[in-house]
Amino acid sequence: MIDEMDVARLMRAEVEAAETPSAVVNIERAMTAGRRQRWYVRSAGAALAVVAVVVGAVTVPGLVAPPDGSPSATPSSLNLFGALAPLEPYTGKVPSPDTSRIPAALETIDPTVQYMRFGWLPSGLARLSYSAGVSPLGLGVSLSGSGGDPQNWAGVSVDLYPKGVTPQAPQVMGIDQRAPVVSTAPAPDVRGAAATFTQYDVDGTDRLSLRWQYAPDGWAEVDVAPWAEGQDAREIALHVAQKLRFSTTERVKMPAQVRGVPQNLRLINATVQGPLTPDGWRWYANVMYSAEPATASPGTQWSKTLDVGFSPYVEMTDKIRAELNGKLLHEPPNTTIDGHQAAFYAAADPSGLERLDVIDVRGMVVRIDAHRGTLDEQGTKGLFQRLDLTGARQDWRPSLMVD
Repeated sequence: MIDEMDVARLMRAEVEAAETPSAVVNIERAMTAGRRQRWYVRSAGAALAVVAVVVGAVTVPGLVAPPDGSPSATPSSLNLFGALAPLEPYTGKVPSPDTSRIPAALETIDPTVQYMRFGWLPSGLARLSYSAGVSPLGLGVSLSGSGGDPQNWAGVSVDLYPKGVTPQAPQVMGIDQRAPVVSTAPAPDVRGAAATFTQYDVDGTDRLSLRWQYAPDGWAEVDVAPWAEGQDAREIALHVAQKLRFSTTERVKMPAQVRGVPQNLRLINATVQGPLTPDGWRWYANVMYSAEPATASPGTQWSKTLDVGFSPYVEMTDKIRAELNGKLLHEPPNTTIDGHQAAFYAAADPSGLERLDVIDVRGMVVRIDAHRGTLDEQGTKGLFQRLDLTGARQDWRPSLMVD
């Protein structure tokens, strides 16, 4: 499955290639993988790795207390450098694991379930993201924490894979290209299971992967990238892995409920993203539906979809205007719906897309975009009128850290 770091690099490649033609990057295929993420950028300005409008990295000191209370037990903050030095035998500390677990390898992924939350993170991170279901390249669950710059991704990501799926090497600057291995080494047991460190060269930058089986025939992976010379990314990865909170019953927290979706559509993905800092205002939540069967390839399931997304509506201030640096939070309105300003767009192509942004609805911007044929004759406007926005509020935040 495609993860947050990989999407960030692919999007950066698209931007660069739009200015200078490239023979290395397959732009059309990268755009297929990132098409909807780029729409979310214009809507929310809040995505972790897919958003192009974010505040610079924010240091969050003391986010979670050291496992044993001593400063030396806390790994360093993340920085933006990597040494690509081979791994040495690990002799550092390993914190005690959280007792939660997933008893059996996931045979399918329910997008409404929050399978994991962070129990510990290093300082230096600003945003969190969670996604479950079908991605353009596969089925799985991803949880990420990043520093805030999507074009120079620095952070921690966790992936859960369904039964029988083995993690692959990270992607580089093309969807079919995989990063070369720098070195591998045994890792201490993670949550009672044997584990391995693998170090990759991803576009000239370190990425460390820690892999173990969360259940028989079910793999989990923590990635850390990049880190500064002298820091030990293995220690960071081990702390994150040992303190994860797993669940198969907790539900993904959403700011509003989607109602009235045609019965022929299946929920295939849910994504929530938000700030770590108390004063951070950028969050985003999205659900995606497909008319394709679960047996279809991930790319086919993503090819014609209905997306419903929510983000905060904010009054423009000088501070927010400076953060946006000329970017837009949403499309300029060109119509109204139920008394709210809205931006509506419909492609001339009968098989094209229809998109609706409704602005300042209970403190939110609601975005609906759909391929023609996924909705009834009332289209995106009719679906908006069927949404349940009763509990919506501007100060909504995803629940991605253990309380």
